[in-house]
Amino acid sequence: MRLFLRTSVVLCLAGLGACSSTTSAPVATEAAATNTSLYAALPVTDAELLKPQWQLLKRFEPRYPIEEAIKGRNGCATVEYVITPDYQIKDLRVVSATSKHFAKESLTQVKRWRWQELPAGLLHTPLKTSTRFEYCVSSKVGPDDECNRALMQQNTECTGTDVQTSVGYRIRKKVP
Repeated sequence: MRLFLRTSVVLCLAGLGACSSTTSAPVATEAAATNTSLYAALPVTDAELLKPQWQLLKRFEPRYPIEEAIKGRNGCATVEYVITPDYQIKDLRVVSATSKHFAKESLTQVKRWRWQELPAGLLHTPLKTSTRFEYCVSSKVGPDDECNRALMQQNTECTGTDVQTSVGYRIRKKVP
């Protein structure tokens, strides 16, 4: 009995410790009002990465979150971040998202871009900007594709002019 009680107490404490150490992914945050970062006061420069000096930045198409692809869901996320003069990404955060999976992939994608391959001297002071990620699952390829990238850019669920798109395709086996 004593061993059972001791084991139960240890397991309960371990469980409580595990619960307190987990965090949840942000979907949309109101943290801007309480942001105490060095860069909190910087204004957001919309569409900064669309300017010619940033065209050397290698930005890859985001991966479609498997959880959303399985369910056939479309969605979006807008992320905001600060680029320092040495091309470090700081204060990366989700401004809005239609799901936590789209939010997580969008945050991850900004970190994957090849910032360190840019030539020195593009920035002399930190710059805050944002990027919108649009995700669409299609079951068709060709002119009838419901995930037309131009139309995806007109979506209004998430904000931002700098738009990166990801199109996933459903593959269905033909039954003989």
